[in-house]
Amino acid sequence: MFKLRLSLLAALCALSVSFVFAQEDKPKPEPAKPQAIVASKTVKFGTVKAADGSVTKALKATDLVGAKKLVGKDGAFAGTVVKVFSPSSNGLVILNFDKNYRNALTAVLRVKNYADFPDMQSLKGKHVLISGKFEDFKGSPEVVLTKPDQLKFIVE
Repeated sequence: MFKLRLSLLAALCALSVSFVFAQEDKPKPEPAKPQAIVASKTVKFGTVKAADGSVTKALKATDLVGAKKLVGKDGAFAGTVVKVFSPSSNGLVILNFDKNYRNALTAVLRVKNYADFPDMQSLKGKHVLISGKFEDFKGSPEVVLTKPDQLKFIVE
């Protein structure tokens, strides 16, 4: 019985070692290119007047309570982009509407849609209307951008 257990243990160790070496042989995926590099040069964001009903009925970007009620539903929010953040993996671009991102909604652009949008870095400091389905990300509401017409500049 002892020899059988020892044989099983040796076999498991050998499998573990071969699994570790097999993992090391896999090439690591290359990080995505920054959105600014692959951004569309022809697509432009639309505009909407501040007095338009779509703007006046939209949530404020800081209305997290109202946004949580809209999770799973279509809606809109308005605010000024304070920061355009992209992690080092370049896997997404996040629009923050407050210096502390936890105090406001976010809009997220994923890498698969980068080329469909103009350079998102140009949005810093701009007053915008974001529309789309509200989603929950780890307890925080956000809107995922998949089409450029979900984002409009708010003009007087």
